[in-house]
This record gives sequence, structure tokens and C-alpha cells, in this order.
Amino acid sequence: MKRQNEESLGDVLRRTIEENGMTARLDETRAASLWPGIVGPAIAAASSRPMVKDGMMTVRVVSAPLRQELTMNRSHLIEIINRTLGRNVISDIRFIG
Repeated sequence: MKRQNEESLGDVLRRTIEENGMTARLDETRAASLWPGIVGPAIAAASSRPMVKDGMMTVRVVSAPLRQELTMNRSHLIEIINRTLGRNVISDIRFIG
């Protein structure tokens, strides 16, 4: 017996995520996971895994000179993350000590 309403699992998951308003949170999680690939292994090792909430990415960086360098390149980092995701997910990045 063949089913009438066949859907792929991917379509069902996408629809469920959209219907439950989880798209923004999923995008924020993807943005945080991009951090090591964007800044490279050395900077990723010198910083914590980013936390993202409501478009604000927060990254703990113990080294003051590195924190200053990242702060000066904040707009470029935001641009790369958003371009990689294909939409504006990150509005600002805060580097804390």
C-alpha cells in the first residue's frame, strides 16, 4: 500500500522548526559553531566557545591584547559570520575578560 502524503524527513524537520519558532535559536547555534573556522585554531584556543543570545555574541578572551585586536575587527567578524550563514544573525560581538 502506497502512502498518499509522502514527505522527506528534511522537509518535516524544516517545517517543525519554523512552526515552533526555533529558526533564530538554531541560527545562533550555527553562528557560535562557526567561530573556530573564522578566527583560526590559535585564536579559538585562546578564547571560549561563543555564547549567542538575541543576536549578541559574547566571547571570553583572557588576553587583553588579543581582546583589543578582536574588538577592532568586530565589524569584519560580524560580516563574515552573517555572510557565511546567509542572513543577519549576529548584530554585535562583545569580548569579555
